[in-house]
Amino acid sequence: MRADLHIHTYYSDGALAPRDVPALAMRKGVEILAVTDHDTMLGIDETEKFCRAAGITFVSGCEISAYSGDVKVHVLCYCPDRENGDFRAFKDELYENSFLRSEIIIAKLNAVGVNLTLRDAETERFCGETPLHVMHIAAAGAKRGYARTAGEFFMKYLAYGKPAFCNAYRPSPERTVEIIAAAGGFSSLAHPARLDMNAEDVRALIGRLKSCGLCGIEAVYSTHTVRETAYYKELAKSFGLEVTGGSDTHYPVGKREIGIPAFYPSEKLSQRLKNC
Repeated sequence: MRADLHIHTYYSDGALAPRDVPALAMRKGVEILAVTDHDTMLGIDETEKFCRAAGITFVSGCEISAYSGDVKVHVLCYCPDRENGDFRAFKDELYENSFLRSEIIIAKLNAVGVNLTLRDAETERFCGETPLHVMHIAAAGAKRGYARTAGEFFMKYLAYGKPAFCNAYRPSPERTVEIIAAAGGFSSLAHPARLDMNAEDVRALIGRLKSCGLCGIEAVYSTHTVRETAYYKELAKSFGLEVTGGSDTHYPVGKREIGIPAFYPSEKLSQRLKNC
């Protein structure tokens, strides 16, 4: 069964409405999909309703931004028990910390002459209950003329090494994987080729995360080359981990489309996801 296990909606930093997701998936023959909004699961129930109506197997999920030192490590989380006390507390922590971090970023921006407020960034969210994402700040900055696009603003001010970079109050990937495992969830290391690490450090990271409960590696990913895909499939096999795959789609149109690249999960993984 063709799957896409990495999709974002407007409940985080995407532009897709939950009702849009199954329609786009059906065009590519996707039969299993997961919505993995950043640090939130607010759009899960709504998206699941539309997927069920379309006959698509829906997988609950989210993508958690963790940091190992100054290196961002995205961890995909699938099928956690959302009522698990530790997991609920962790989600609340992610929400609250997003505002603490954003206050620091806004102060740094103000210090270099970018006149934004926290409220400016908050108004860029579709839903007021979602965590405040760095791209909401970027969108506010672009809207006020400090860059042509949110992406340009991010690279100018918010990326690593730029004036307003901030990774304060982010969880470690080890703790993130442990919490997912304790909640009965399935964790996968997202787009490993995008990690700002050398190959040896990536292997060491995967080894540490496996000991914490890591279940998979997202070897099949929209910007991975053929060589990278093959390498990370072999790496997953060597660690005894499942291969996951996804498009990382954020928008209805653009470079990343739901269902691209084509990903067919193993029978073992398919059964686990369908039994969520």
